Amino acid sequence: MRILRIVAMIGIVIIAVLVSVQNAWATRTRTIAASQSTDSVSKWEDRMARVLARVPEDVTVFGYVADWDLPNAQYDMIDQDQEYVLTQYALAPRMVQPGLEHEWIIGNFITPDFEKWLDQNLSSYEMTDMGFGIYLIHRTSP
Repeated sequence: MRILRIVAMIGIVIIAVLVSVQNAWATRTRTIAASQSTDSVSKWEDRMARVLARVPEDVTVFGYVADWDLPNAQYDMIDQDQEYVLTQYALAPRMVQPGLEHEWIIGNFITPDFEKWLDQNLSSYEMTDMGFGIYLIHRTSP
């Protein structure tokens, strides 16, 4: 009977060690995969690179409008602020200024009725959906 208990204890210890090693290996694999995934800043830079590919090279200043410009729109202020800062960072050394005063404007919208607001505030424009709620707006008249 005593030998049976010793064998059972050794078996339990071996199983515990094997489970621990397997968990450690899985954790290491997930950590490596996570560290190699693209971070949010890099993703934003990629989005803005697609914007830059569609504008003339001599554009040095962009306008910027977002949900926070729309009357009564629901939005997360922290997200909106961070995305504005990321846009400034990704487009540097070009300037990004709030408002519709520039020929080329970055729009960052999740609110579905933003086009009505643009129609009320811009007399003529062309807009390209860049994905992820980012729009490139080109004012075609003052």
